Amino acid sequence: MNPYMPTSINKQSDCDFLKKVKNTILAYNMVLSQDSILVAVSGGPDSVALLYALHHLSSCLSLKLGVAHVNHQLRAEDAEMDAQFVQSLARQIDVPFHLNKCDVHQYAKTNRLSLEDAGRKVRYDFFFNTLKKNGYTRVATAHHLDDNAELILMNLIRGSGKSGISGIPPIRQKIIIRPLIQVSRKEIMAFLSENKLPYRLDQTNQDLSFTRNRIRHRLIPELQSSYNPKIMEAVNRMSSIIQPEEEWIENMVDHETSRLIVSSCDQSIQISISGFIEKPIPLQRRIARKITQKVKGNLQKITLRHIDEILLLISKATDNSQLHLPENLLVNISGNHACWSIRKRVARPLKNIQQKPDGLAYCYTISDLDGSPKTVMIHEAGVKIQFSILSRIDVFEPDQQHDNVALMDMNQIHFPLTIRNYIPGDRFTPLGMTGSQKISKYFINHKVPRKHRAGSPLLLSKNRIIWLAGYQIDDSIKITPKTNTILKTELFLA
Repeated sequence: MNPYMPTSINKQSDCDFLKKVKNTILAYNMVLSQDSILVAVSGGPDSVALLYALHHLSSCLSLKLGVAHVNHQLRAEDAEMDAQFVQSLARQIDVPFHLNKCDVHQYAKTNRLSLEDAGRKVRYDFFFNTLKKNGYTRVATAHHLDDNAELILMNLIRGSGKSGISGIPPIRQKIIIRPLIQVSRKEIMAFLSENKLPYRLDQTNQDLSFTRNRIRHRLIPELQSSYNPKIMEAVNRMSSIIQPEEEWIENMVDHETSRLIVSSCDQSIQISISGFIEKPIPLQRRIARKITQKVKGNLQKITLRHIDEILLLISKATDNSQLHLPENLLVNISGNHACWSIRKRVARPLKNIQQKPDGLAYCYTISDLDGSPKTVMIHEAGVKIQFSILSRIDVFEPDQQHDNVALMDMNQIHFPLTIRNYIPGDRFTPLGMTGSQKISKYFINHKVPRKHRAGSPLLLSKNRIIWLAGYQIDDSIKITPKTNTILKTELFLA
C-alpha cells in the first residue's frame, strides 16, 4: 500500500481537528520550541492521525519529528506489512524511521506477563532507548478520549484506587505526550476519511479474549444503549475532575515521603517509623506505595493487600521482622527504621551436598497445617519455606506463581507434604502445560545455572511434585473458580 500524506489543508473540519490538537499541546505545555519528537506509529488510524497532525503543526511549533514502530511478531505477514507501511509514511515526510522487532509472545512467557503487559513494556523500553540514543526530547503516543474512558472502566472493574480511575495523563514523566487526548475516535475517523488517508487495521483489536476489547465492543455499547448514551463523555468528565486532584495529592505525598526518608541508595530506602505512624492511614498507604514504586521501579504485582501488609508490619515495629513481597522486594524493621530493598538472589547454591545412595541429600515432612503459618528450615540449602492458609476471598486476582511465592488449591493437596532436593529424573507438569516435563529440561529451558539446580527444593504431595520452589507450580494444583482455600508457600533465605 502506498500511503499518501496531504501537504495542504482545505476542509474546515481539518482545520478544527488540527486546532484542537494544537490547543491541547499548548494547554498542557507538551513541547518546547526546537523539541525533537519521536512519534509512536503502529500504522493504525489513531497513530496515522497523530503523525499527520504533528507533521502539519511542526513548522508553527518548531518541532523535529522521528517515527518509531514496533513489530510484535504476533501477526506474521500482517505485522511485516504494518512495518513497511509505517516506514513508507516516514520516508514520504522525510523523517527518520526507527524499527524494533520483538517476539512479544515469547517475552511474555519468559517474564510471566500477559500479552498486553508484555507488549506495553517492549514498546516503552524501545521508545525510551531510541530517545536516549538519538537525542529526542519527547515521545508522542496516540492515546485519545475513547482510550481514556476505556482504561478508566477497565480499572474500575478491577477495583483500582483513585489514581487508577483518574485516566491517562496528557503528559507522563515530562517526556511522554498525548496530543490527541482531547480528541474522540469518531473525530479521528472522520478526519482520516475526509482526507482519504490510508491506515492499517489490526484484527487483534477485535479479539474478545482481551479485556480491553470486551469493554470496547460489549460493555460500552451496553452502557450507551441501556444507561447513558453519553457515557464516554461522563467518564472523561470524571477523569478531568480527578486528574488535577491526583496531581495535588501526589505532590503532597512526595513532600511527606521526602520528610520521612532517613537514607536512600540504589534499590534501598529507609524511613522513620515514628514519623510514618503519625500519618493518617490513607496517607500511610500512599507513602508506602510511593516508596515501593521507587525501590521496585514499578507497581506490577503489588496489590492493596501488599500495601496493607506493609502498614501492619510497620505498626507492630517488631525489631528484625520482615515482609517478603513480589519480585524480590523486602521490607524489614530495624529499630525505629523501616527499610525497603531488593534481595539480590533467591537462594545460595548448595556446595558439596553429599547425596545418599537413593539420591536424597535432605528430606523434610509436614504432617499437617493447623491454620497458623508454619516455617520449615532447610539447613542444607540455606533456605526456609513458610506455609500459610488463605481464604479465596482474601486473594484478589491471584498470581499463582511469581519469584519465591506460590499459591495452590488446597483441595488438590494431600498430606503429608514432603520437601526434598532435586533428583535427576524428577518430572512435573509446569503451570499451563498438559504433559509432564523433566525438571532437568525445565532448568535448561529457563537457563537456571547448574550450580543452583541442586539447591532448588521440591515440594511433594503424596510423592507428586507440586512445586519447584522459586520457579513454578505443578498445573494439577492451580487455582480455579472452584477453589475455596489456598495454600501459600514462600521461599526465603535462611
